[in-house]
Amino acid sequence: MLESAYTAVIAGHRLYYRIMGQGEPLVLIHGYGTSGYVWQRVLPYFAQAYQLFVLDLPGYGRSAAPRSWQLRAVAPVIEAWLRSLHLPPVAVMGHSMGGAIAIHLTAVAPEAVRKLVLVDAAGLPLQASLPALALRAAYSMVQPGNGRYPLQMVRDAVQPRFRVLWQTSQEMLRSDLRLELASIAAPTLIIWGERDALLPIALGRALNAALPHTTFISLPGCGHRPMLAQPERFSQIALDFLQANAAPEQR
Repeated sequence: MLESAYTAVIAGHRLYYRIMGQGEPLVLIHGYGTSGYVWQRVLPYFAQAYQLFVLDLPGYGRSAAPRSWQLRAVAPVIEAWLRSLHLPPVAVMGHSMGGAIAIHLTAVAPEAVRKLVLVDAAGLPLQASLPALALRAAYSMVQPGNGRYPLQMVRDAVQPRFRVLWQTSQEMLRSDLRLELASIAAPTLIIWGERDALLPIALGRALNAALPHTTFISLPGCGHRPMLAQPERFSQIALDFLQANAAPEQR
């Protein structure tokens, strides 16, 4: 699978991203503490049907860290990045924190997003203390049902970027995108690992109830990262949704 890597300065942010595959554009947004390599095991499946844009968020992977990391500042940067690429409306897939950013992007730039896929996504109030979330996050990294971690993702995850991680955790603790969720009209698929220890499946069901045009699918045996645990099954579910003319409603 051939890929090209790029660095672009967008709205003062130096972003690193990779492009591979052919077809309509699909943008992949990773979550807290990882990088675009969290998607590595599903890229061969998606690249057969889509041109993939795999982004490292500001402060993560090979993208430069901003002075102050703010959740609601990221989606406008991604919107500007998409405009710079002169793309038609894209499908967006976001995992965990990346799901919250994908929600915000879809709400503030509805003309840019044609379909939305949320994977064990943040966006609703987490209703937990920071120490409790930290313990859950640590366990979610080692619990059964996460699959094998790509080596480059592990390398990105252990980079010493304590300021970014601290600022990001504070932002996520305060995140509440219920107003944005109510405004989203794009067909949306929610995929959730039934054994997710970080963001329990009850949060996924609440997210499903908050979105007007949603398909919800849970994956037995999966933890917080179903795209690593069951890449083939995960990819087939997502591709069936993305390639359908209309998203069926399943609640």
